[in-house]
Amino acid sequence: MALSGFRRLETFSFDLDVAYSHEAWRGRIRASAGVGATLSPEGVIVFDRELQALLAEKFPQEPLAVLHRVFVAIGIAQNSVKALGSGLSITHED
Repeated sequence: MALSGFRRLETFSFDLDVAYSHEAWRGRIRASAGVGATLSPEGVIVFDRELQALLAEKFPQEPLAVLHRVFVAIGIAQNSVKALGSGLSITHED
């Protein structure tokens, strides 16, 4: 970001549980590069059936609470600051 002209860089992260039904989680995993993009169509079906059985056995509760880590990087553009949705635009010179 600094190379693109942003300054006053700050970062932070936080953890967040995201709720997924078993069906939604299986869909997300099927669409991932490690499954849908690398396995044959038949392989995806086999994988999905195995994942369905695993979820039913080990994680029967729905929805699943899947931990996600959110990483945020913020900075101020060198020549202007704009707040999305508010119409605020502040121009400043350094």
